[in-house]
Amino acid sequence: MRRLLKSREALVALLLALLIVATGLVNPNILKFQSLVEILNASLTLVLITLGEMFVILTRGIDVSVGAATGLAAVILGTTLNLGWPVALAVLAALATGILAGAVNAFGITVLRVPPIIMTLGTLGIYRGLMRIITGGSWIENLPQSIKEPNLWSFLGIPFFVWVTLFVLAATAWITLRYRPARYFYAVGDNEQGAYVLGLPVRATQFLAYTLAGLFAALAAVVYTSQIGFVSMNAADGYELKAIAANVLGGVSLTGGAGTPLGAAVGALFMTAVHSMLIFLGVPGIWDNAFAGVILLLVVYVDYRLRKALELQRRHARILGETGVSDG
Repeated sequence: MRRLLKSREALVALLLALLIVATGLVNPNILKFQSLVEILNASLTLVLITLGEMFVILTRGIDVSVGAATGLAAVILGTTLNLGWPVALAVLAALATGILAGAVNAFGITVLRVPPIIMTLGTLGIYRGLMRIITGGSWIENLPQSIKEPNLWSFLGIPFFVWVTLFVLAATAWITLRYRPARYFYAVGDNEQGAYVLGLPVRATQFLAYTLAGLFAALAAVVYTSQIGFVSMNAADGYELKAIAANVLGGVSLTGGAGTPLGAAVGALFMTAVHSMLIFLGVPGIWDNAFAGVILLLVVYVDYRLRKALELQRRHARILGETGVSDG
């Protein structure tokens, strides 16, 4: 049980499986292979946004503009496609938009020293405003079939973008855990002053974290646009709340320095699955954001209590070790 509590990914995955089985007792349709694949496919946008947010949280930061950055990148993608740009060039424009959006946040936070929550709240409004300015407040529809086609491809019954997201997740996990400079995110989040004393590039690491959040938001925009085939003015609205909740649920600590890409992805899948389970249970969709907010509060509280309990256990074990007293 202790190992399970320490492995947040395994704990959340087990809880998710139990919830799906419980929902299946009411509506067996959720247990069908196709239903599970659809839940997985529906989670991709949030998974990608959550992975980007993870880097920011690891450095003890916060970015509440990632949903707006996703929406802005989607608008740029849809607008350029309707202007006749090739798909590859339009996707590059969307990715550049996300990177620029993240870099603006990074510049304000690391250079101008604006508090992260204030900076990203400000850019959230700016990016949402730019969406309306570019489109005139109208949805972007009649996108070319070329952007929708990848969503129609599948292998072994699993959609193309699921495979792409799994590859991105695997690459992110490998780089984060194996590539030495990637460990700077953890060091900065764990002890910023200590990292600075050790000569680590603290400001550059923070800058990169927010820029990566923008890049992953843009990747999410590409998947989102391909899946639904149009761009609405509320694209990815509220996803910043869900991304933060998913990270905490997956074991990424809000105090920085702890967490894994796998945990973040499992947390995002859990959040999406909860929404899908509500649908299978016949709960109206208007309750979705309310449940997301409740889950955020619960996971933050449970995260705090679990970490507190584990810390007390470590202290107890250390005291016993120092005094030579047996725990038996």
